Amino acid sequence: MESPRGGMLGRLLEKVLGLIALALVVLGAVAVYRMEPQTRHAIWAGIWRTAAWFVFAAGWPWISQLFIGRLVAVGSNWAGVVLLGVLTLVDAIVGLILMQGWPRGGWSWLAALAALAVAGLYNYLVAEYLAEKAGG
Repeated sequence: MESPRGGMLGRLLEKVLGLIALALVVLGAVAVYRMEPQTRHAIWAGIWRTAAWFVFAAGWPWISQLFIGRLVAVGSNWAGVVLLGVLTLVDAIVGLILMQGWPRGGWSWLAALAALAVAGLYNYLVAEYLAEKAGG
């Protein structure tokens, strides 16, 4: 019988860390439950809007599958730059609409810019995949 790496001490540490994580989740749920209804509603609205943006940002670049063949036929890098710019700009606009305006603090700006950077990278990877698929 194989024993996992770390032996008994490793398993014990896993259980302790698991219990700590469970306790933090329960404490977070209790903290949200004890908040005022307006605050709780604002937290849930932010979570749902963020999830909606992630779903949109994940599906949006696949629309370029309809015309990526023509862009590949152009053979210019500028066509790809414009495509990525438009895809990322639409991601930013939809994010602003869902969050009802500009970010309101340093951490909000950092999170928004990080999410937009990840969306831009994702747009690039999808466009590259579709271009390779259309090109050959």
